[in-house]
Amino acid sequence: MIRNSSQSNILKHTVRSDAEKARICAANNADLYQAMFRAHGLPDQRTSAFWSSDAIAPPYYSNMTTLDPDATEEQLIEIGRLTDRLGRRPGFKDGFSRLDLVDKGFQLLFSASWIWAEPRRISARAPQDWARIRGAAALDRWEHSWKESGSQTDANIFTPALLSDPRIHIYGRWAADGFDAGCIVNRSTEAVGISNIFNLTGTLQVFGDAMSLATIAFSPEVPLVGCDSGATLNEMTKLGFRSVGKLRIWLPDDGS
Repeated sequence: MIRNSSQSNILKHTVRSDAEKARICAANNADLYQAMFRAHGLPDQRTSAFWSSDAIAPPYYSNMTTLDPDATEEQLIEIGRLTDRLGRRPGFKDGFSRLDLVDKGFQLLFSASWIWAEPRRISARAPQDWARIRGAAALDRWEHSWKESGSQTDANIFTPALLSDPRIHIYGRWAADGFDAGCIVNRSTEAVGISNIFNLTGTLQVFGDAMSLATIAFSPEVPLVGCDSGATLNEMTKLGFRSVGKLRIWLPDDGS
């Protein structure tokens, strides 16, 4: 039997192990971190073992995220270097739950799952009332709504520089006074990531809309990935995502 290129691409994704998928999820997330830090004009570095930055991280972002479950020695060295550079222990994302740092001055903030959905074909029609954010004023209104959904910072996290990055799409659902839902979609070499989903109305349709937007934004030929826990993880699972690995977020145990 002869398969066309589309069938071959989808088949190629289905034979990946969960370990491979978790690596792809972690790499996609690191791409988002890199874009966010660079949009703030902050330096960063990346190796096969980790992504990191010596700068003060924006709220809700870590100074380091791991990319290889077996490179723990390199990662511990980088944690030490960042501690020296920053003058304090960094917050970081252990992308494969391989590091236990309770006895090294860290506390576990929370655990979550990398999630994965195989490529799918859908109608190339955007969900109703959603739009891509393209200007600074709209982004400001979007961030205001995002903060209303549970943020505890007054800092401006999402800068207009993000809007000129072709790998990043920010979407919002229009409401009378701005946006009542939103998400961010980012394209990597092997996956499209969905993050920062917020919803001020309580309607579960938002999760399906985010999935549709991610597929439409870049390509139906690549998997969708993300990082979720709790109720959001449950909703994404209902839409066809499944957990392919665990991650943990660590903070200094002094609360900084």
